[in-house]
Amino acid sequence: MAAAALVSAVDAVVGEDLSVLTVAELQERYVELAPQVQRLTGFGATVLAELQCRTGGLLPTDDGKPRPLPGWVAEASGDSASAAGRMLRVAGALQAGLPRVAASVLDGTVPFVRAEVLTRLVGRIPAQALAEAEPGLIEVARRMDPTQLAAWVRHQLATWVEPVLDEQERDASAARYLKTRSQSDGSVWGSFLLPAGDAETVLSCLEPLARRQGDQDQRSAAQRRADALTEVCEQVLRHGELPDAGGFRPQLSYVLPADWAARRAGKHDCADCRRCPAHQPPTYADLVAAAVPRPRDASRAVPAEHACAVAAWTGPQTRARIETVLCDARITRVLLNGVGQVTGMEQVTEHVTKAQRRALAARDLGCAAMGCTRPPAMCDAHHLTARADGGAHALHNLVLLCRRHHVLWHLGKIDLHDLHVPWLADLASTGPPGRPPP
Repeated sequence: MAAAALVSAVDAVVGEDLSVLTVAELQERYVELAPQVQRLTGFGATVLAELQCRTGGLLPTDDGKPRPLPGWVAEASGDSASAAGRMLRVAGALQAGLPRVAASVLDGTVPFVRAEVLTRLVGRIPAQALAEAEPGLIEVARRMDPTQLAAWVRHQLATWVEPVLDEQERDASAARYLKTRSQSDGSVWGSFLLPAGDAETVLSCLEPLARRQGDQDQRSAAQRRADALTEVCEQVLRHGELPDAGGFRPQLSYVLPADWAARRAGKHDCADCRRCPAHQPPTYADLVAAAVPRPRDASRAVPAEHACAVAAWTGPQTRARIETVLCDARITRVLLNGVGQVTGMEQVTEHVTKAQRRALAARDLGCAAMGCTRPPAMCDAHHLTARADGGAHALHNLVLLCRRHHVLWHLGKIDLHDLHVPWLADLASTGPPGRPPP
């Protein structure tokens, strides 16, 4: 009779026309219903615990073949088998180890979702100690939301039964993973799961770097963390010790057409360039045709200055990103002939020496962009006049910029006026020595 009355009551509740209610009335309905939903969920768990106790987990059937209780629960509730099994475990833990907490769920004192968190203590804290602590557990659960309560429960386990925490760490370590997938535009997305100890290390590195850098920093928290992850990896590549990969230390490798990085192409020196077919940009059809495998046809070749730089892992790269890398890198040029055979290899430029690094660190004290607090070890040596434009590889043409501001410079978003290093004050009005007109 009670179940039939419940069905009728639910029918009446869900049949109400919500469109005629005000916002305040809708809020009132939810406040009234949410605790009752939690109570009913708790009562359902009590019913399952009783079934488990009476049947031992095997339901009798007409054909004499006992049916496992979890499968029946999944079918009856329309839930998955794993969710049904979890509900049975919670129900059994509440009945056997936390009977007062179970009663507080039924009377509406503690929501079922919080009682479920408390069941993590059952079987790990001695039964007598747990029974004595139940009144306090009910009060704690009443005051904390599920996330806070889970953290508190974990602290209790770490305090009283440390081996449980070790077991959880081992399980989490066995389940760890990092998955990445590439998208058509070369960007990479993925997911990961790290055990607590490893996550602490990662977050300790990322979070200080992911803090907002002044009021002008409009990046979202997720964007700041993504930038921080990239920055940490760049620091390891620059300064850290990593295993060999393919016989040599990991390094960034890009394939650039011969004159891709140069700001000046042949058309700038052509007096008749406006009408010169040789220096006209290719059409989209030309670009598509050049990518189609066919016998070599010089007429279909794309001028090098219109081709793109390509990275080994992520494909085409932006000009600003490549120019950023070129500022502070040891560049080796590999020469290829028309069919892709290596014809030579040579050192093109010197990288920033340790002595220059020390001098830059002493002079600039970190990233020179206003409001940025990145220390010298996390900065690139930026050439104020690009090396492709004949800029000197000397201290008067170098300044420290963190990777984010370095990229912004090459995107044209910041310039000398956005840097705060005192020695740059005169250059802000005159420009760096030998800098070509825009």
